[in-house]
Amino acid sequence: MEYWLILGVILALAGIVGSFIPALPGPSLSFGALLILYLVKGANIISVQTLFLFGFAMLILIALDYFAPIFGAKVFGATRKGLIGAFIGGFLGVLFFPPLGIFIGSFFGAVIAEILNGKRAEDALRAGVGTLLGSVAVMIFQVIFSVVVAIYFLIKLV
Repeated sequence: MEYWLILGVILALAGIVGSFIPALPGPSLSFGALLILYLVKGANIISVQTLFLFGFAMLILIALDYFAPIFGAKVFGATRKGLIGAFIGGFLGVLFFPPLGIFIGSFFGAVIAEILNGKRAEDALRAGVGTLLGSVAVMIFQVIFSVVVAIYFLIKLV
């Protein structure tokens, strides 16, 4: 059983690191630590409700990871084509330039799509900056989530 708890500690710490590196699913790794804690120690250490709450927060963060860059671009004035460009750029960036490709790809995808759509370079860059800010905001929330999970895991472990 102790090996499982050691794996849980590793997952909790990997979740924090994974929140900074887009190629690693930080919140999912952190939540995996809580699952291990529940399976090894039982409901008297971590309740099903708490597990559900952390799981729900993790699912929201996973969804935001995909939609926040697009939302950021929209807030900063991107058109529909710019949003599509940000999405395609993020997807291609992840494929060809991991782990930071999602940031770079979304940025350039939005900028290129806006320029091709006839926007001035300044407005196109604003849309690109919006994608970066959306991505950074989600990363901050992922780090907060993963740190809270790690602290909770360690408190319950002791």
